[in-house]
Amino acid sequence: MDSLFLQYMFVFFVSMVPFLEVFLTVPTAIIVFDFPPVIVSVVAIAGNTLSVLLFIFFGTEINKFFSTLYNKLRKRDSIPKEVNPRVKQALDRFGATWVCFLSSILFSSQVGAGTMTTLGSSRKQVFIWTNLGVAALAITMALLSITAERLVIEMVDL
Repeated sequence: MDSLFLQYMFVFFVSMVPFLEVFLTVPTAIIVFDFPPVIVSVVAIAGNTLSVLLFIFFGTEINKFFSTLYNKLRKRDSIPKEVNPRVKQALDRFGATWVCFLSSILFSSQVGAGTMTTLGSSRKQVFIWTNLGVAALAITMALLSITAERLVIEMVDL
């Protein structure tokens, strides 16, 4: 029982790490740990949701910290920077909803949520749509893991 709990905690905490998220945790838990896909998806989504919540509430402060650190290392005064034109164009084209939904697929849900709140999007909207994107990705990864595992088993049994 203790080992099973630690494995679930591994899934929960690794799903909190940006860029690893459900891409690593869901297939690992399904294929290596042989966990049920539904439970793994729920645990991974819960871990990712907690970290997204932290990035939403502390995204602006994290951005200020790194900006200050960057300026101190370069020995320059803090000059407010304009929003990257490519980011602004994507935001204008797709809206905050789709940018939040697709951020987990394209780069990282935590980075996307922090960026969108820094750009002034509603925290509630960012939280909801980012987590819906993570849930869709977790379900997709679970289905792909099950399919890939069965495919490999069938190929080995030849």
